[in-house]
Amino acid sequence: MLKITRISAAFLSLFTILNLLNFFLISISFIFFALLIFVYILILIYGSFYINSNFYIKTICSKPNNNKEIAITFDDGPVKEISPLILDLLKEFEIKAAFFCIGKQIAQNKEILERINMEGHIVGNHSYSHSNYFDFFSSKKMSEELLKTEDVIYQTIGKKVKFFRPPYGVTNPALKKAVDKMKYTAIGWSLRSLDTKNKNYKNILAKVKRKLSSGDIILFHDLNPEIIKVLRSFFEYALSNNYKFVRLDKFLNTDAYENQ
Repeated sequence: MLKITRISAAFLSLFTILNLLNFFLISISFIFFALLIFVYILILIYGSFYINSNFYIKTICSKPNNNKEIAITFDDGPVKEISPLILDLLKEFEIKAAFFCIGKQIAQNKEILERINMEGHIVGNHSYSHSNYFDFFSSKKMSEELLKTEDVIYQTIGKKVKFFRPPYGVTNPALKKAVDKMKYTAIGWSLRSLDTKNKNYKNILAKVKRKLSSGDIILFHDLNPEIIKVLRSFFEYALSNNYKFVRLDKFLNTDAYENQ
């Protein structure tokens, strides 16, 4: 498992050794130093964008098991036109899900969040703005966003969340500081539907069916109207193949809210 502290220590050690060799024994070309820095930067980028790497933040992305248990999650809602339809479908199939909600979306759709809670699903923090520039925010500004979302969730359903999913799945040192400050459990995924990029119902469905395995945390979104058709077919497929949908907190055997 990659860790920023280990990689940085290894890079510093190797860089120091090369400098000592260059100074005392042999002349080392600048190209070797440039290449070392380039590789280090590539690793940092990989660690930032690949949430499963646990590079900056310990993130739960799956829970391997032999019971064909899986957990389903939704990001970026609640959305007035789509989230209620998802809830209808979940109710029909008697499946409980986790909704990682954007604060500004909650502020506009509090009644949907209330329904999510009333129907036995759980809620997580997904930032307030989900800004394209969120990953460039200072740790202080990130913390303010997380707190603002936490507050609007608490004001709506009276629960203080413990689960957090990074916007875009990107992590960095500033976010680690904010997550640690808020004492959140960071949640990733092991199966990503890519339903915000691929708008074709058949392609989305084929992907999740092909890659589904026991222990998956599956990521969908409340954004694509095609998701309703995808979900119905996916639920039918998974259940017919003896998969069991388990609510995320029970799946991970940890509380989704404080003081439960």
